Amino acid sequence: MTALILHGVSGNAGKHWMQWLHDELVKLGIEVIMPTLPNSDNPDFFEWKKTILNLIKDVELSELIVFGHSLGNAAALEIVQDLDKPIKAFISVAGFYQDYGSEINTEYMQKCDIDIKKARERIENAFVVYGDNDPYVPQNVLNKLAVGLEVEPIVIKNGGHLNTDAGFTELPVLIELVNKII
Repeated sequence: MTALILHGVSGNAGKHWMQWLHDELVKLGIEVIMPTLPNSDNPDFFEWKKTILNLIKDVELSELIVFGHSLGNAAALEIVQDLDKPIKAFISVAGFYQDYGSEINTEYMQKCDIDIKKARERIENAFVVYGDNDPYVPQNVLNKLAVGLEVEPIVIKNGGHLNTDAGFTELPVLIELVNKII
């Protein structure tokens, strides 16, 4: 089993709850790929896509669990939809798949062409987790990802953007979900 953990805008490997997740997954015997994606303050869609594809080129897709935070979800979904085989699981944290007018994400999202139905066909197990008071991504946008992936969202009370600013250096629900999958 391999996990890929993708951060969002202005993120890096291990930020927020990601280092904790990495360490917990390793304890479960799961290999972890946790890159710092290039130019995270001003992400380029093509650069991120090339980097991620290179990271997973030798991974057995049926054993791949992808975690995305915020924009990391859009990056993952764009790739997942075009894979030739389904992945084991996709776990979205504070994620979205459409441009919702946020200046920080718009340039990236305008280059994306996510077909959520096609992406869903390439995901064996899908989960969507978000806070009920996210200050960055509107609730209807967060929920739209859950609807698109045909899952009931897991909504964390007072979760904010599920990042360090909202007090999240650990996110135990993610390990609960992994345990359901494996």
